Amino acid sequence: MRWHATCRGPEGSPFDDVPSTLHRPMRHVLQSLVLPNLDLPSHGQLCLRVQRDAWCELEGRRVVFGRGGVAASDTFYGALTVGLWKRRCAIAQLSAVFEGSGEFLVAFGVHRLSHGTRWLGESRLVLDAEPVEVHVPGWDHVDDGVLFWRLRAEGAATLSAARYVTAQAPVRDVRLGIVITHFNRQAQVRPAIERIGTTILERPDLRGKVTLTVVDNSRNLEVPLAPAVAVLPNRNLGGTGGFVRGLLDLVDGGGHTHALFMDDDASCEPESIARTHALLGHAHSPRMAVAGALLSEAEPWFMLEKGARFDGRCRPLLAGADMRQAKNLLWSERGIERPDYGGWWFFAFALVDVRHWPFPFFVRGDDVLFSLSNRFDVVTANGIASYGEDFRAKHGPMTAYLDARYHMLHALIDAKGGARALLRAFRRLFLRPLLSYHYTSARAVALAMRHLAEGPSFFAENLDLAEVRAEIASWRPNERPLPLDRAAYRARAPRKRREPRLRTLVRALTLQGFLLPSALLKDRTVLQEKGFHGSPAAVFRYRRVLYEHFATNTGYVAEHDRRRFFAQLANGLGALATLLLHLRPLRAAHRRGFEQMTTPAFWRRVYGDATTPIEASDDDASSDDRLAA
Repeated sequence: MRWHATCRGPEGSPFDDVPSTLHRPMRHVLQSLVLPNLDLPSHGQLCLRVQRDAWCELEGRRVVFGRGGVAASDTFYGALTVGLWKRRCAIAQLSAVFEGSGEFLVAFGVHRLSHGTRWLGESRLVLDAEPVEVHVPGWDHVDDGVLFWRLRAEGAATLSAARYVTAQAPVRDVRLGIVITHFNRQAQVRPAIERIGTTILERPDLRGKVTLTVVDNSRNLEVPLAPAVAVLPNRNLGGTGGFVRGLLDLVDGGGHTHALFMDDDASCEPESIARTHALLGHAHSPRMAVAGALLSEAEPWFMLEKGARFDGRCRPLLAGADMRQAKNLLWSERGIERPDYGGWWFFAFALVDVRHWPFPFFVRGDDVLFSLSNRFDVVTANGIASYGEDFRAKHGPMTAYLDARYHMLHALIDAKGGARALLRAFRRLFLRPLLSYHYTSARAVALAMRHLAEGPSFFAENLDLAEVRAEIASWRPNERPLPLDRAAYRARAPRKRREPRLRTLVRALTLQGFLLPSALLKDRTVLQEKGFHGSPAAVFRYRRVLYEHFATNTGYVAEHDRRRFFAQLANGLGALATLLLHLRPLRAAHRRGFEQMTTPAFWRRVYGDATTPIEASDDDASSDDRLAA
């Protein structure tokens, strides 16, 4: 690798001019350039901004320039967050390495909130057969914002790779075990295994430091044998059981320091994994955990969640931000609100920090409780993300059941929980769906409350949720979005103006219009975007609601039905009354159950004999302490 010798900063003083034949200290990669490609639903402006006579070749994964073509890395995947690498990792020396061909003018700059762009330096760059390393000028004098480079070609040229590197060695040896839980998604998981294998597991600087374990809950995955890849056939206990099985394998193997939980399609740029490894290795805090952001598959620039907080309900951070915009890159790294948990579509943590193992939820809520109970030092970073489906598109009676169960369990075991927290959850999770004609979802929430009233034994006796899943699947209608012929529906657009107080009062007094005479109902259909529930104010007095998920052109029609409304209202109020009447003993029992079922001993018994009913044991907590020690 050649060293660039002519880069000058704002004051014009040259940087080190050292012959390339001298020995250079080892370079450690912090992050590499991500280019648009054919494998993942990325967007060009998330990777690189190209202007004039410059473009990205998707299959060739390179940037091609004509004379005057410009490429800049002030993007979600391209920019380097100054504060993260300086304050959390104390990186004092930084260089950029470029690979390609041709002559360029390279400049380094920093974007900061409420400031104009600060240019740090500019120089000429000649690329040929060898990578060229350039010191980042002015790195000592910046402490926030995002760092980027800009290349302008002085003739025909190409850029095939770029990366930020440092001579500083990591402060800890990170041996990262990736765990993917799979269930009947062979078409997604096989390409993911190949992608991770070729770009991460076989990368020279990561070889031997990262492994991949696929826990196959469907027991039907066949993939070629490969070094550093293991496939574990597993009893289907949902995502929770799959991740626990992988976690047990990492702990028992003794060769790992950290785990990374990922969805079974592993729909992320592999570079996100490499950056996570680098971040954990250089971080001052040994308790650092990395939560990957979630970008929309349909609109890859649309942020669904960049970490989240839980205060009785899940609050995704930065939701709705357009990550093509530089100002949103800055807001996302400002850290006004720090996340306290990360979703298991991409979540890395140190094994030694696990005091409470995942609670047997099957799916949903396991990642929230896992982070909160272990008090990880959770960070997020631009350029570490997965692509996923909008949660609203997937929501239905089964997810309503799962969401209600974990939210209300939080209310029962949290020291600040209790009756008030339960009532808040009931209003949000039961009443709002019921008032917007989602009777089946409301019924599922009532079922979740009845199961919580059985105490922690319900979780231990229903690890696979087979009976519950079958019961809810049998209910009709099931509020499942289906392909729509939009022309067949004459649906009115929803109200956009603020609801007057008098109308709100009328809705309350008439129980959302279900006490009104039929003659006062509108024999029309109103349109609502598919979400977790509809807007009670918008659907008031309409006989029908068309719930449409616009991105997929799917949806269903929900109807005003007095009989079903009052039946589920009585069902939900009865389930709530049972919880409130037995609140004190239930809170105590669920707290004990949580302590007993979040230990390795509990889970070892689960996998030790799958035919024997699992009971929580009083000696489990001590075994957890032994593992932590």
